[in-house]
Amino acid sequence: MATEAESDNCLELFDVARKAQVGKVPLALIRFIPRTGERIFFPTTGPGNWIAYTVVAVEYFIGYDLATGQPATPATGGTGRVTLYVAEAK
Repeated sequence: MATEAESDNCLELFDVARKAQVGKVPLALIRFIPRTGERIFFPTTGPGNWIAYTVVAVEYFIGYDLATGQPATPATGGTGRVTLYVAEAK
């Protein structure tokens, strides 16, 4: 089971057909977040091998400062997560 520290400030891709997480990356590395209906290409085994996914839903989990239990602000940091629910594009 993932600890609170392992899920800090990340973007995860969750495949709705397989009901499994297919990717996870720190939010600091993300330039923009795709909207519902847009496609995202995810690398599989190496350069040139991509799987296309269509974003079905986006959920934003607002972070909390672990020390105080209060909602986090940019100044206090804290945890947060964005989950993209995706379906493999045909």
